[in-house]
Amino acid sequence: MGIAVSQALQQDKSRTSKNGDKSLLILNQIHGWLEEQINWVALRFLILGFELELYSPSEFCMVYWYMYITLCKLAERARVRVLLVVNTEERKAKKNKNYHRDMAREDRISLWVLLLQCQTCLAQGLTVMLSALRNQGMCLKSEGPFNTESEKFTQHFELLQKASLPEYDAYESFTKSTSHTRLDCLPVQEYFRDAQKIARDIKVGFAKDPDKLAEVRGLEQVAEHNIVAVNLISQDCSLKVSFEFTHHPYFATAVVRRS
Repeated sequence: MGIAVSQALQQDKSRTSKNGDKSLLILNQIHGWLEEQINWVALRFLILGFELELYSPSEFCMVYWYMYITLCKLAERARVRVLLVVNTEERKAKKNKNYHRDMAREDRISLWVLLLQCQTCLAQGLTVMLSALRNQGMCLKSEGPFNTESEKFTQHFELLQKASLPEYDAYESFTKSTSHTRLDCLPVQEYFRDAQKIARDIKVGFAKDPDKLAEVRGLEQVAEHNIVAVNLISQDCSLKVSFEFTHHPYFATAVVRRS
């Protein structure tokens, strides 16, 4: 359906009539909504792999890379939604001086945007951290019937790629973005620090939602522990690194031990 809407959108861009402009606007809105829903399904698909324990530690890097690009798309759509809501409220206020803006609604949407940004930073930080550990020979070797990274990538993400998520060559992009990462030359800690700061800032906003507040606290703890882990590993490459899900069900925490 998403592909059909995209094709209709491309065809409608050639129209110049007033009706064509209206239909183009409607198609743009439908396409945006569909794209957002597809990315939510993709994110749920990736998270489900953690819940069912389908990923080995050697595959975490590619999973978090896919989560990162998916979360980026969702955060982008969420920011657009915030702008639309704010602009709509401002227009209503200009037309009617007695109109009171729904600030609570704007705050709720803004909180969701920040939560997505927090998760995006964590996914990016874990992608860089895991790829750097792999590049520096500090990660476990993979085992199983799918011996090459390319085969494992296809095994886990073939359905997403068939749905054009992303629209470019996913594996090529993954390898290019992770093949040269190192812990000592990239601001890995900054990604986790950004996530930690956002989590601290939004905890108050979720005070009345115990489940969401617990999740945000978990994200904050993941970021905090990974900052410490990256600092230790950068100083001593002989340390043994493993990953656990003690603070969050699908964002891993690095555990550092002496060999």
